[in-house]
Amino acid sequence: MQVFDTVHGWRRATSAPLYRWREESSVVTKVSAAFVLALLMALAAQVRLVLPFTPVPFTGQVLVVLLGALVLGRYGALGQGMYLAMGGAFGWFSGMAGFAALLGPTGGYLLGFVVASMVIGEMVERRKDWDMGRVLAAMSLGVLIIYSLGAAQLVLFIGLDLTEAMVLGVIPFVTVDALKVLMAAGAGSMFLRPA
Repeated sequence: MQVFDTVHGWRRATSAPLYRWREESSVVTKVSAAFVLALLMALAAQVRLVLPFTPVPFTGQVLVVLLGALVLGRYGALGQGMYLAMGGAFGWFSGMAGFAALLGPTGGYLLGFVVASMVIGEMVERRKDWDMGRVLAAMSLGVLIIYSLGAAQLVLFIGLDLTEAMVLGVIPFVTVDALKVLMAAGAGSMFLRPA
């Protein structure tokens, strides 16, 4: 019990300044942080593992999306929008160049990054008390949004049926993304007001 009290006390001690940072920072600071988030997304897109049976690579981007939304709130979605704009202009998307990537097999996931950030960021801004269960639920919802838009893109633009889209674009990623949810929830919860 003492270990729990120590960890819980540490979390409370470290959480207060971090969530206040988001609440008290200027717009310029938050926009600058969103730009840094876009650059981190670009870096995460370059580190990828391509599997021969799926057109969707493994990257660290989902973790960056989740952490960005937790840390920046609504500005996480701005960072994802900046990433899409700069990725289209500079061609740094994972495996594809330019705005054509939005119509390719990973386009739905790219759009899912923005939508997931918007939803999680809105939740972070509105809810003022968080426990680990709520953080895990928010992160899981974000991943579900990314998967949904990614699979929809595979069905609508690539021509896969729903089963193929799930087998190629969702199922291979569930275990790794579950670990990313746990990592983001653990690290990102320091930026949320404790319950």
